[in-house]
Amino acid sequence: MNQFYNPLFLMKVLKSYFFDIDRLHLMDERELRRYQDRCLRHMVTFAYTVPLYHDLYVKAKVHPQDISGIRDLSKLPEVSKEDFARYYPDGIVSSAVKRENLIQVSTSGTTGKSLSLYVDLYDIVLGLFGYLRQFREYGINWRKHRITIIGDFAPHTVESGYINRGLEPGFNPGFLFRNIQWLNTNDPPEQLIDKIDAFQPYFLGGYNGMLGHLALLKQRGKGTHISPRYVASTGAALDKSLRQLIETTFQAHVFESYGSTESGPIAFQCRYGSYHVLSDYVYLEFLKNGEPVSEGEAGKLIVTKLFGQGTPVIRYNAINDIVSPVSKKCPCGRAGGLIGKVFGRDDLGLYLPQGKVMLPSAFSEIYSTLLYELQTTKVKDTMIIQHSKKNIEIQVVIDEKNKMETPSTAEILSTLQEGFQKKVGPAVEVTVQKVKAITRKGARIISHVDRKTYHIKEYI
Repeated sequence: MNQFYNPLFLMKVLKSYFFDIDRLHLMDERELRRYQDRCLRHMVTFAYTVPLYHDLYVKAKVHPQDISGIRDLSKLPEVSKEDFARYYPDGIVSSAVKRENLIQVSTSGTTGKSLSLYVDLYDIVLGLFGYLRQFREYGINWRKHRITIIGDFAPHTVESGYINRGLEPGFNPGFLFRNIQWLNTNDPPEQLIDKIDAFQPYFLGGYNGMLGHLALLKQRGKGTHISPRYVASTGAALDKSLRQLIETTFQAHVFESYGSTESGPIAFQCRYGSYHVLSDYVYLEFLKNGEPVSEGEAGKLIVTKLFGQGTPVIRYNAINDIVSPVSKKCPCGRAGGLIGKVFGRDDLGLYLPQGKVMLPSAFSEIYSTLLYELQTTKVKDTMIIQHSKKNIEIQVVIDEKNKMETPSTAEILSTLQEGFQKKVGPAVEVTVQKVKAITRKGARIISHVDRKTYHIKEYI
């Protein structure tokens, strides 16, 4: 049965739309904590009917009755990507839910290991409502303003699951979302900019790299009619220089949006620039060596999703992002936690001498110089291989279609070499070389340093 024809389901959706989207504005911190406690109790009880969590909790000698709220969260064992993979597919779904009624989505597999899990249709609706909160923050009307969203619509992705396998089978989104343009980030930027130019969106959202490419194309005379009021960036930390390039080129206000396949939306920047956690959707822990970090200190992100009837995500330790929390109050008055900075994934890091770890936010600063300084998109692919603490190799695929265009290959390689060398210091040898192709089957950042014996002192 089409769930959108089910009056009970439809009423549940409408209630969330009218009353829950503004929840963090309507609650104070005490009310929010009571809400989180109630959601966590429900999720733990539900998770106990999922073979993976049932086995973990029995082994840890913890029962749902032992969990009264957030303060008891540390009693629960963490769950890993390997745990999900070991119990997939039947063992990550509740015995009270039919798996054929759920929608499978998968992570990107950036590290070479993709993860599949399940969501239900209400999960998808709430996830989309989480993004509607961002629209409301900036006065963007999803029914009135033209909206362009550049997502990853490969068959396995969360965007494809939400839209192509979630909303489209339920009803015809072409009518309800007629003012929303869905584009695929895997398509060439030259094709996308023509479509965006014809659509002339008020809001433009997409991955950092694609937004940077579009900005360069606009600077070169393409997309003359593209002038969004707001641009939302996602997928990785946005460094200051790339943000400035996008803001200046599009003459738009740029804000960041943060989420994951496993948990859905996590946080976004409000109009004051604060990075707000959707604390009624997720509860975040920031741990270093198993202990909570201090304010402003970087720690590994542990995520607990507070809703859903698909695969539960409770104390999930495999998003692998290093994030710093802050406790300041924001003038916007929204309840919930705040994030200071997202450093990037620790499983995509380079482990250097003296306990220094270089994470993707630092890589982004280097690669973005190709866009805002050299103004080139000739780099088609890269791979980083760390052979040891003192030896790093960067492989680069260059587009040779326009060999005579500036900058030259030598200048591109030199810029990357200088950027990495400046970050890692003189004690590390950095070599950058041009290659014909890079395999897409494995991870793009490979470190052969043994992390089990590595003591982290600083993130750069």
